[in-house]
Amino acid sequence: MAPTSSLGGFERLPSSRELPSDDDEEAGSEELPSPVAASAGGATRRRVVVAGATAVLCAGAAFAALVGGGRGHGAATGQLGAGPPPLAPLASTDALVSFASSSSSSDPFTCAKFGCLDVRSPTNPCQCSQYCVKEGTCCPDYQATCARVTPATNPRLGQWPGCGKAAAPPANPGVWHYAAKGPELSVKVMSYNPEWWHVIEQLGGNGNGPAKIIMAAMHSEPLDFIGFQEFYDPWFGLTRPGADASSLLDAYTFIRGEVGGPVGTIIGFRKAAWSLISRGQQFVGEDRKGPLYFGKRIILWARLVHHATGKTVFFANHHGPLPLNTGGVCGCAVTASNLLHVIGTSAQPGDAVLFVGDFNADEHSGTIGFLNKYLRGNFVGIDHIFSNLDAAALTEKKGWGTGGSDHSAISATFQLPAASSGSASTPAASQ
Repeated sequence: MAPTSSLGGFERLPSSRELPSDDDEEAGSEELPSPVAASAGGATRRRVVVAGATAVLCAGAAFAALVGGGRGHGAATGQLGAGPPPLAPLASTDALVSFASSSSSSDPFTCAKFGCLDVRSPTNPCQCSQYCVKEGTCCPDYQATCARVTPATNPRLGQWPGCGKAAAPPANPGVWHYAAKGPELSVKVMSYNPEWWHVIEQLGGNGNGPAKIIMAAMHSEPLDFIGFQEFYDPWFGLTRPGADASSLLDAYTFIRGEVGGPVGTIIGFRKAAWSLISRGQQFVGEDRKGPLYFGKRIILWARLVHHATGKTVFFANHHGPLPLNTGGVCGCAVTASNLLHVIGTSAQPGDAVLFVGDFNADEHSGTIGFLNKYLRGNFVGIDHIFSNLDAAALTEKKGWGTGGSDHSAISATFQLPAASSGSASTPAASQ
């Protein structure tokens, strides 16, 4: 639902925070407002209520005219040049925040590489939150990287330059059309909004319901990547009473949105198989003013390399603006354009692009229609998994249940082809 910002003092979101009543239903899907807003009687948040056709405010002829000429059903190549010329430049790359690192799995764990936190992360090799000082577990670069960071001064948040105007993304065929390298590889990804305020805070974890969902999805094949929305602290949220999920925390490294921004957006990757190359985030949209306003929205991304094959993946996670199917204050086309701009300037040729999230936009919306011009969607509803792979690369897609949330976890398994299997893939219509 809406993004939650960390506040000064870096306190973990308390379970005693005020919560809304079950009578406060609104259309859309929003994250928790900050503790200050909640305690002051700020806007409440409720489960998804699809408001119907009237909520689809940015689909239809106007949107089709904007993106007409891009990839459509049955298009063979999805030529980027076939769309309209850029109306105006998007956010400059100066506004993109990224953090490069070596790709070696033996590199030391540092705060600069994985980010500052405002919660304990006991399964990390060392800590990057204020708690480490008293506990004696700080990473060597904690003082230089995190000790003086506050939500108001965090330079890693990046700037919000405003909506801008819709434009075609950078014409980078090596990003939009997967160019295979190395041997073939099966990759399994999940997108899941566990609805923290309800499942963790109101239900006490619902018998560790979110962790059970993830472990069930890993039964036949492990998840390589997980994109969480509305899940502020995996070290707390995956250890609620009802099921032992310690193996999840041991198996995954988690990257969270930067302190001071929407911290409920999280990426988890299986550290036995993958190493982090670089990570970053960027503001891409904002909720419309009104009862569903919860702030600005980001895309969080990570580039990773597979230990055994050398294949690289650009994995991105997004929680979309409200109200549902509007694209927020920027509108559908601009929000989608901003997302594609970040991918096009941050991914590298040869990356398998895997883009997941609770977009607060269904398959009929202008947001998803714009994204489908350049990437391949695989689900209906407001939770999505996109890729730059051929249709044949998708070997399984599945819903796994809610764990008590108002969203079902979804997963997709892709077979990344070997370098010798043919030419770059061509996007096509949603599955």
